[in-house]
Amino acid sequence: MINQKTLTYYSCLILFLLGNFLYAQSTIKGIVTDSIANPIGSANVFLKDNSTNAITSFAYTNQKGEYVLQTNEIGEVTLSFSGLGYATKDIKITVKENEEIEHNAVLKATSYELDEVIIASEKAITEKKDTIVFNVSSFKQGEETVIQDLLKKLPGVDVSETGTIKVDGREVEKVMVEGDDFFKKGYKLLTKNLNVEAVDKVEVLRRYSNNKLLKGIEESEKVALNLKLDEDFKRQWFGSVSPGYGVVSENRYDIESNVSSFGKKNKYFLLGSINNIGEDVTDDVRGLINAQNYSDEPGMVGESQRAYSFIKLNAEVPGLKKTRTNFNNAELVSLNSIFKLSSKVNFKVLGLFNSDNNKFFSQGFTSFTGNTTSFTNTENYTLGKTTNVGFGRVELNYDISETQLFEYEGKFNTSSVNTSTELIFNELENNERLEDENQLHDHMIKYSNRFKSNKVLLVTGRYINEEKPQEYTTNQFLFTELFPSTQNINTVRQLNKNKFNYVGFKGHMLDRRKNKDLLDFSVGYEFRKDRLRSDLFFKENSTVLNAPDEYMNLSRYTTHDLYITSGYRKKLREVDIAINIEGHQLFNQLKETDKRQKESPFLVNTKLNFSWEIDKANRLFAYVENVNSNANVSDIYSNYLLTGYRSFLRGTGTFNQLNATRVFTGYNLGNFGDRFTANISLSYLKDNDFLSTNSIITQNFVQTTKLIIPDREFYSASVNLDRYLRFIRNNIKLKLSYSLAEFKNIVNSTNLRLVESEECKYGFEIRSGFRGIFNYHVGTTWNTTQIRTSIKNAATQNISFIDLSFVLSSKFNIQLQSERYFFNNLDDDNDTYYFMDFEVNYKPKSKGVSFSLIGNNLLNRDNYRDYNVTDTFISSASYRLLPRYVLLKANYKF
Repeated sequence: MINQKTLTYYSCLILFLLGNFLYAQSTIKGIVTDSIANPIGSANVFLKDNSTNAITSFAYTNQKGEYVLQTNEIGEVTLSFSGLGYATKDIKITVKENEEIEHNAVLKATSYELDEVIIASEKAITEKKDTIVFNVSSFKQGEETVIQDLLKKLPGVDVSETGTIKVDGREVEKVMVEGDDFFKKGYKLLTKNLNVEAVDKVEVLRRYSNNKLLKGIEESEKVALNLKLDEDFKRQWFGSVSPGYGVVSENRYDIESNVSSFGKKNKYFLLGSINNIGEDVTDDVRGLINAQNYSDEPGMVGESQRAYSFIKLNAEVPGLKKTRTNFNNAELVSLNSIFKLSSKVNFKVLGLFNSDNNKFFSQGFTSFTGNTTSFTNTENYTLGKTTNVGFGRVELNYDISETQLFEYEGKFNTSSVNTSTELIFNELENNERLEDENQLHDHMIKYSNRFKSNKVLLVTGRYINEEKPQEYTTNQFLFTELFPSTQNINTVRQLNKNKFNYVGFKGHMLDRRKNKDLLDFSVGYEFRKDRLRSDLFFKENSTVLNAPDEYMNLSRYTTHDLYITSGYRKKLREVDIAINIEGHQLFNQLKETDKRQKESPFLVNTKLNFSWEIDKANRLFAYVENVNSNANVSDIYSNYLLTGYRSFLRGTGTFNQLNATRVFTGYNLGNFGDRFTANISLSYLKDNDFLSTNSIITQNFVQTTKLIIPDREFYSASVNLDRYLRFIRNNIKLKLSYSLAEFKNIVNSTNLRLVESEECKYGFEIRSGFRGIFNYHVGTTWNTTQIRTSIKNAATQNISFIDLSFVLSSKFNIQLQSERYFFNNLDDDNDTYYFMDFEVNYKPKSKGVSFSLIGNNLLNRDNYRDYNVTDTFISSASYRLLPRYVLLKANYKF
């Protein structure tokens, strides 16, 4: 049943959209030909004001000579046609409101000398082989401040709420400035801070190669962005300082600064920020540290090697902007430099320090029903987290010659995260504390030799050492059923020491044949040694009362992997067929306190790829693969390990190699600049054996053991449609995805149970591209989850938004944002949440100075409640939100 608030919201949304679709614009269209009736493509069509001769609107003809031009002008204007090699033709016309006018033009060929050429306008989008170039001025609407704001408006480019950038559904490799890269996949620190006014063009580099010697040889589907600077910002220092402080709310602040210089020899990008308005720079830092390259990139080794964390005390709010619940005090300093030491040597240095203090508040319930057990737990939860991160990276690139390249990369990370919670669990007071540290050293060297024009050899070596010690304590003992003889316990303590060493070597050769076929061959060796130790103590004050052996782990797990891979890609005109085969000879050894195991399995992985480029705008592709994976230390330890105040987990206690088969097919329609694009994909995954769980769930504890069982299936489908309606200057995106997972596990029983998890997500977005004072971005997304076991649980959520932009002049603009969240499982009186934010920007005459007034949570919503379902629980939680604040911010650009 739709309540009155919901009905009002959607009525306003519909009226708003209808009002804009009826926006008073006139349309001028026609065909431009030469004197013998041949169409003229890429001709310029300008509409000029008769009194000032200023261009008020423009368009370009397509290959058929057709053009369509929209205008808000009324009265007598000049329609001007021009093209390279043709004489300009001007026609005076009269435009009436909401009128459609047709004017064809015939241009006469001419030849003449040009002493000087002044380009008054550039194409918005141009294509040069694998490069798409966006002219920034064609997409600016006046309210953009950083480059991320602009990227959201480029066709084919999607920017998520967290700042992840995708082009045609594929995440970009890096965002460079004038061809140089600072952050690799940690590019959010750049795109969220670089002044948009400094950028003249955005280049989308398709079929991108991270190694320049691989260009034209490797079969790459990677995408990167390159930012071309405006001439006024090249080879000089520029930046900004933006202090902001609350004028309505108390003690709210946001201060940002950055300084840049992108010279021919040296480049610098320095930034710093502090804020307590919920902006999560720590997440961006984590993305930089954990960013991984594609593991199948030629010559790459060790990209998936990470240490494992077994205890996590996090605060996540599904479906809501993190800035609304993130009570923070974040500080960030990042110093990044690129030095061109000589014509052959580049040296990059990145240094970063991040500190954050977070608070998080929630209260809710979790209900379980299964077999003969049924209960509901309540939690009132306050979390505090202090994070300190220091990270450094150095890179050295040495061009030995035009065909040889030496690269070194070193990464260093030290971090500490101290988390404490105040938890009331079923009216019992429970305090937790987790000290989580990390020490990382990661060094990689790579030698590349393009010894023939079509052949390249890569030799890579890598060493990684990482340690993740954890110390966890809680003052509430909830495990009397497991340890009935233990009394007077007031402290539970878990100590984890997890560290690993990794060494990897790889030799890789690619051979691009004259018929464009590709031979791919590599051999390598990888060694990893993990040491996991966990100790559980039950204490009365400082006295240890019990340290149960079955809850202690001392596991030393060693893996040697000798492998060889071979692949061949056959070109048959528009069709590509590729086959890849991997052979892995493994030597595994597991040492534990009371046993030792060894094995030496041989694994074979295969993959078959198919691609058919029907034409430039239509592409069909598919692959099928069979993959065997080796066990890791987080899956095979034998005894239980405490992972939270009421949960235990243990591994299988033995080796395991899991086998999976995957089938994927996709279809792409359209290219950049096309008015309609479509991306469709279908996927099927069959885990012939997989790690499931056997769980004992009670009101006071959950005890889980991993086990290997056969046959897990996963089906998924997604459709993304993008349509530009030129006559109303609107871009419409439709998104639909569906997934179904079928698997088995054990809960409070000895029998396997079937679990079906189904999710359907669909929605749309409409973004306007008017050149007037007003623009909008609206959308809605529905997400339905359904879990079926012996019972069925379902949850539905809807998120809708309306963003309005008013650029009243070059000095003054207003941005309004509104959001609506709806849950069908909550009570009728509390199932819908509304939020409103605003930003007002003013630029006075003084160049480089501007002011902003920023308001958040104007309706002053103090809580947010969601609803979730899993195969074992249904839960609902209410989260405390940052109160309303209004921030006055000054910005000085230099």
